[in-house]
Amino acid sequence: MSYEGSVAWIEADVEAELKREYESAELTFVEGLIGSWTAFVIDFRSAEVADFVVAALAERWPCVVDDDEGFIGWGAEYLTHATLEA
Repeated sequence: MSYEGSVAWIEADVEAELKREYESAELTFVEGLIGSWTAFVIDFRSAEVADFVVAALAERWPCVVDDDEGFIGWGAEYLTHATLEA
């Protein structure tokens, strides 16, 4: 995917590597929000393109975001959080 000259790669976590990286409490929290889930990895060069991907996903499906900087929550909440941080 390309957005405003930046690139992001999106892939399904078919090996469930991400779920193995979560601590038990984090898994419980995510599953409490969304139930059974499939993880996707967004590899990006700019936060703006990652935010664009999250916005596109959140517009179509319920999604939870873990930004590896302390935020875990609904995609729409992440976008508000990211906007406030900017």
